[in-house]
Amino acid sequence: MKSFLKNSGILLILIGALFLIIPFFLHFQTNTSLFLGWIMIIVGFILFIVINKKIP
Repeated sequence: MKSFLKNSGILLILIGALFLIIPFFLHFQTNTSLFLGWIMIIVGFILFIVINKKIP
């Protein structure tokens, strides 16, 4: 469980990147997909920092 928590931020960043990459290749870019990808990357980055400071 501890290792999953440490890697959950990275997982969220990768999912956010997929939200940006997949619509690009399918030529289906909307503001919603871009916004969701951006939010998931930012939240994953913050989550990664906060969790890795609390879990040694």
